Amino acid sequence: MKIPYAWIREFVDLRLTAAQAADRLVNAGIEVASVTPLAPDCKGIVVGEIEAIERELGASHGHRLVVCRVSTGREHYSVVCGAPNTKVGIRAAFAPPGAVLAGGRRIATAKIHGAESQGMLCSEREIGIGEEHEAGILLLDGARPGADLIAALGLDDHVLEVEITPNRPDCLSVVGIARELAALTGARFRLPTIALKESAEAARTLARVRIEAPDLCHRFTVRVINGVTVGPSPGWLRARLRAVGLRPISNVVDATNYVLWELGQPLHAYDYETVADGTIVVRRARAGERFTTLDGQERALDASMLLIADPRGAIGLAGVMGGANTEVTDRTTRILLESAWFAPASIRRTSRALGLRTDAAYRFERGADIEMLVTASARAAALIAELAGGAIVRGVVDAYPRKRKPRRVRLRMSRVKGVLGVAPPLAQARKILAGLGLPGKARGADLEVTVPSFRRDLAIEDDLVEEIIRVWGYHRIPSTLPGGAIALVTHPATMRQSQTVRRALVGAGLAEVITHSFSDPTRAALLRRSSDPAPVELLNPLSQDASWLRSNPLEGVLGAVATNVRRQYPDVRIFELCKTYSRVETTGKTGVPEPARAIEADRTGVSGPARAVAQGKMGVSEPARVSLRPPSTQAGLPDPATKEPRWLAIALTGARGEPGWYGPNARADVYDAKGLAEHVLDALSARASTGGAGALGGFEPDCHGTLVADGGAILGEFGEVAAALRESLGIPAPVFAAVLSLDVVGAVAPAPTRYQALPRFPAVERDLAFVVGDGQTPTAAQIESALREEAGPLLRRLVLFDVFPFPDGRSSLAWRLLFQAEDRTLTDDEVNAIQERVVRRITETFHITLRSG
Repeated sequence: MKIPYAWIREFVDLRLTAAQAADRLVNAGIEVASVTPLAPDCKGIVVGEIEAIERELGASHGHRLVVCRVSTGREHYSVVCGAPNTKVGIRAAFAPPGAVLAGGRRIATAKIHGAESQGMLCSEREIGIGEEHEAGILLLDGARPGADLIAALGLDDHVLEVEITPNRPDCLSVVGIARELAALTGARFRLPTIALKESAEAARTLARVRIEAPDLCHRFTVRVINGVTVGPSPGWLRARLRAVGLRPISNVVDATNYVLWELGQPLHAYDYETVADGTIVVRRARAGERFTTLDGQERALDASMLLIADPRGAIGLAGVMGGANTEVTDRTTRILLESAWFAPASIRRTSRALGLRTDAAYRFERGADIEMLVTASARAAALIAELAGGAIVRGVVDAYPRKRKPRRVRLRMSRVKGVLGVAPPLAQARKILAGLGLPGKARGADLEVTVPSFRRDLAIEDDLVEEIIRVWGYHRIPSTLPGGAIALVTHPATMRQSQTVRRALVGAGLAEVITHSFSDPTRAALLRRSSDPAPVELLNPLSQDASWLRSNPLEGVLGAVATNVRRQYPDVRIFELCKTYSRVETTGKTGVPEPARAIEADRTGVSGPARAVAQGKMGVSEPARVSLRPPSTQAGLPDPATKEPRWLAIALTGARGEPGWYGPNARADVYDAKGLAEHVLDALSARASTGGAGALGGFEPDCHGTLVADGGAILGEFGEVAAALRESLGIPAPVFAAVLSLDVVGAVAPAPTRYQALPRFPAVERDLAFVVGDGQTPTAAQIESALREEAGPLLRRLVLFDVFPFPDGRSSLAWRLLFQAEDRTLTDDEVNAIQERVVRRITETFHITLRSG
């Protein structure tokens, strides 16, 4: 939010520079992102008055050229001008010879159509304070001829760009920031002076308000202003609105925007003649109702949205944007001025659902001040009457069905001392709070503080403690060494498991990625199987492609692979520790299963991951933070109707490792993914063997396996990512992946770690190769399991070291067996006997032959 410093000083007497004021705000918890000069890059431009139009020169580019006599008070100039709003008596921006316009253009005397022009009458664009040019020169009504233009427009100022947290909507106004600075400096604070000159006619005879949705609209007020003349705003108002980033529109609309920025209360002006019977109806939209907003867009509404209507139909989206059918135009002569309070959650839902972000919605969804409505309405009405003429009808129509009850909070000074370690005297604490607009009464050694309507963030005693210290000064908190016993902290088992996984994979050369938990339903469908549980949908998704929660652990890493490949990093080796979310059926009161509730996401703003970098780091965005807040659970706790298993996901594509002179750069394959998963299991002291295809979607059916614990539990899956899925992500090369269920791995009893002494006796190696057919043949894992079982305790190592395909479709699988005893040297007869027994077991069990030669 941009605020000119001079505007702040209209409400508080400060002797600080803009930079010093910004420092005070920052130290009190109000972030100021920047302090920038407001003046454009121009010099020597002054206010000039057109005293006469001496003659016409004809037309140029469709505009009538005239020679004007321009006065700056002491000097007179002959100036050629073609602006359509040129006339005798006006005062405008004038650049005499020697002046410098925006962009460095220097003005000099010149011949135009045979006439000498001693300077230039300037438009907003030529000065560099706006984009307006076709409407003509910049008019400066009331300014003194010869006065410096920068001073006349109030541009000799600085702009504070303030970043307000959602809990401080009271600071979303000039008055709010002025109040903060007054409390911080002890300077006198004052509200705008409002002088209403009302006519005898009563507002209640011209306007009526009916609130049909009191749960969404707690208060609605209207005023009527008769006899207005809609036109451009004066220069000072246009300059001030441009300084805060708003586009001037007309004197009426600009007045409402000015008060919005000044007091923080959104207002809306209707053309009274377009409102049927002068009656306002605040109601919910009807299903299927359509409405055209001021931006010309027709919007489809639903029953959750709040509308401003008249007896004929909708005339505005409550708290978001007005309607094109009641827009104030240059033909408008009577204004119906709205000032209302709407439920923040309702405005936020409507704004997001329609993708319509406005300054009004920004303030309403954070919480407006319900007691400021009448004051803001009076301020805007007075300003409209001043700028557009007309008469303010007496009184205000105020529908206030649910009046706010004052909130009082007891503040114990002993609590201040207990929280901060130090406390100001009671009188000083009371003065600090009063400066913030928080009046308090002494109750013995304590205070009873009345919380005003504009401070919706204050609810408990400790909130007031924070207000005291941020004004009194954080530097007053004493520095003391901590005392007491130090307790050893043991990390949870899940955290220790995650740390072990990270060490193992980063040590193996992989980079960790952190992706958001939201997923695109279209993309997620490619990873789903018909047997998968129902996905969890978000109640208020940020966008359609982020409307589900992740249901497959591969979604994040595959998205990261796609991002890297698009950025020309084809060799990717990454992993992610993540959760998936699925619904579980719950039983209702009738005993009938009910679907789990959807989950509401609080905030994200998360972009996709960037490319992987060296040493296991990944340039990725902050992970999304999801607040699970179903109606019957406490905020921040998971919905009991959802499952959130933890996973490790690994994805590989491209080269197996970094290129080097020492050998060819081999490509990653499915065995790399499987090996990395086994490496993690080994680090977690879990043993697994290879099983058949798993149940997880996203893999090629003929290249998909599982890792199975000794007890039969499936610890993970691995394989090649399905080509259709890979191609939909724009990944041209094969991708190999593995996933481990960290919950299942954690539940499996770890293999005991035993000490084994260095061998004292030599080992004996034997190689065995078996020929398997191309039909129903055993897997290598089945053969290996039988080999281990039959070989007995003397087998120390078993490695499949060769696979040789024959032209007829058969294959040779060769294992190297290492035998060793702890108490003696094995003889050839002992090893031969074991070998014969092993060969007999394998050939008879699997009906395959031993390869000879």
